[in-house]
Amino acid sequence: MVTEHRLAMTLIAAVHRCQLSIAEYGRHIWLKYDFGANAEHLPYLTTEVETERSSVDIRSCLQASSAADADLPNVFVVRLVLTFEADEARVESFVEAHLEDQLGRFGPGSHVLYERRSEGLGFDEAMTVAASHVDALYDTDDYPLRLGMTAR
Repeated sequence: MVTEHRLAMTLIAAVHRCQLSIAEYGRHIWLKYDFGANAEHLPYLTTEVETERSSVDIRSCLQASSAADADLPNVFVVRLVLTFEADEARVESFVEAHLEDQLGRFGPGSHVLYERRSEGLGFDEAMTVAASHVDALYDTDDYPLRLGMTAR
């Protein structure tokens, strides 16, 4: 029972730290670059629990008005996904752009601007690796420049 409680506490604490860090990173990007007057920053946390697999998906979304259609925004997503199976864990981090407009060299559609995966991890290792994935995102904060946005 003590081990289960320790695992639960470790998981909740790690997810909490990662959620705060991902949201902070999203705000950092939102404030650093001009996403337009109507841009919104929306943090999310979703979970999925199945018999053989459970996951946590932490997202920081920046929605900016599309020139093509105000009802279909350009969406910029920073994601950290932790997946746990019976014998291993996986940590994935992404920066995605879901565009309605041409931005920089990227046309309409979905684009993965950054991706990192760590697989075959133990539980404790996954908690440590998740934090390193979040830290690595701060080293890649130039993706709005690649999309043709200007710094404030």
